[in-house]
Amino acid sequence: MSYSISQWILFFFCYAFIGWIWECCFVSMKEFYRNRKWKFVNRGFLHGPFIPIYGFVAISILITTVPIRAQGLAVFVVGSLTATIFELVIGPVMEKLFQVKYWDYSELPLNYKGYICLFVSIFWGILSVVLVQIIHVPIADVLMRIPRAVCEICSILLIILFTYDTTISFNEAMELRDLLETLAENNETMKRIERRIDAIVAFTPVPDMNELRVLSKNLHEKMEDRVNRLRERNEERINKIREHMQLPEFDGLPEREEWLKKLEQRHIKFMEKSNKQYTYALSQLKRNPMMKSKKYQEIIKLLNEWNKDER
Repeated sequence: MSYSISQWILFFFCYAFIGWIWECCFVSMKEFYRNRKWKFVNRGFLHGPFIPIYGFVAISILITTVPIRAQGLAVFVVGSLTATIFELVIGPVMEKLFQVKYWDYSELPLNYKGYICLFVSIFWGILSVVLVQIIHVPIADVLMRIPRAVCEICSILLIILFTYDTTISFNEAMELRDLLETLAENNETMKRIERRIDAIVAFTPVPDMNELRVLSKNLHEKMEDRVNRLRERNEERINKIREHMQLPEFDGLPEREEWLKKLEQRHIKFMEKSNKQYTYALSQLKRNPMMKSKKYQEIIKLLNEWNKDER
């Protein structure tokens, strides 16, 4: 049976919605098992109740299995390959763009770089058979009863909402990437300054140097505080370091002004990051609690801890 473009669009949103329900239930139950506290997790890249990958995979499976819908094994193989190829292509593209993985199978055996996994591919194959031979039949029957004009209006409205949501979510993902980069740079700068100050402290046994050493280490340790508290206190710490840098032991040290300048630049850059960016970025983490990143995993762990404090 052939479908119109508007009907295919409605199929896409229908299966994206079903995928959203499945992901939300699965992740919410997993979080409950881990924390012994029930909290609904609005899973996915978008704000709305849709996970596009399920819609795209479902439509791809339905199209590629048209000639073999009655053959369960063939549907299993084709559906499994279709979904696996889709994950293998989209996964690296999203990681390259946003510097994070929105799904990761690294902890499962027989995986390839965390993007695909044999057991997940088998799951996709089983799901394909269930989709083609069981789920799609009543859904298509209901949809075929809806007047074509109504289908076209609904599809247009859903596309508008989907486009708006995608734009917002994309901007949030970019804000998250920028926030991770800023925090990582700030963290590395603090570590470098700590190491260099520690070297001076080790060879300059004078009073107050131990206080400076403790103060410099606290700059790194306090990175685990909430962002708003960090913004309030960073300036005070920089002023204290500036006072210590005026000690006679640091006179003539060429790196002194360079250190102070770097601290000041990082502080100003950090202050310029608005609460709006912080809120947007963390909303992505809340919807994707299993998010991982090769480059920023330490910072993601820190942000997830801040998220837990807000619950």
